Amino acid sequence: MSKTYNRLEGKVAIITGAGQGIGAAIAQGYAAEGAKVILTGRTFSKVEEIAGKIKSAGGEAIPLQAVAGEKADSEKTVDLAISEWGRVDILVNNAHSFTDYLPLIEANMEENCKIDFQSAFFGSLQLMQLCHPHMVKQGGGSIINMGSSFGIRCEPGFLAYAASKEAIRALTKTGAREWGRDNIRVNTILPAALSPKAKWYLEDSGTYDQELAKVAMGRFGTPEDIAPTAIFLASDESNFVTGQTICAEGGATML
Repeated sequence: MSKTYNRLEGKVAIITGAGQGIGAAIAQGYAAEGAKVILTGRTFSKVEEIAGKIKSAGGEAIPLQAVAGEKADSEKTVDLAISEWGRVDILVNNAHSFTDYLPLIEANMEENCKIDFQSAFFGSLQLMQLCHPHMVKQGGGSIINMGSSFGIRCEPGFLAYAASKEAIRALTKTGAREWGRDNIRVNTILPAALSPKAKWYLEDSGTYDQELAKVAMGRFGTPEDIAPTAIFLASDESNFVTGQTICAEGGATML
């Protein structure tokens, strides 16, 4: 990880679910651009490993064990950013529980929805609310929420996941409307990459070829393919972009 254009120099970023996949790639990309980063995840050893890679490359990073949607953990995360570095400029809500395939008729569908909404929607909402006063005080900030094409496509068997991801898009647009005059930008990325979880699902479900056929560019992305979009949305280069859904998935979904 070598520094490139220092587009995030002096900024402090919180990235949830940063122990692997897309979250890890974004954290490393931000650090390469000069940001100080707090990496949160359910498994401390994973975020600790990524933080170690960032530090070895000359960046600044703090790993923190935190579960998305747990209010005390959300408070701990923002408090850490303020106590260590005095500000928070960028929030990436990447962590999301992923419940398995379940038809709509199943009795435990409601429980699945509660699981996905707690981590994805409420986890994102909590951190947005907690970061807001600090971003207002410092004159602005950038919030990036992670949606999914599943929310738009509504694939059979994935109501909980799809509904929580569409709720995140509503959260993004509402935040952009309400906080725009505070110079706080809120955007959604719809990513598609072969993260460990995505690879496991495609292989376990036998849908690898079926899903690949939907991608206009003819290949699945990598976590490193998603990071540049997140860097752009965090940087001053996107200072007039808010309330948007940006697809970084090779043309599988075209809005």
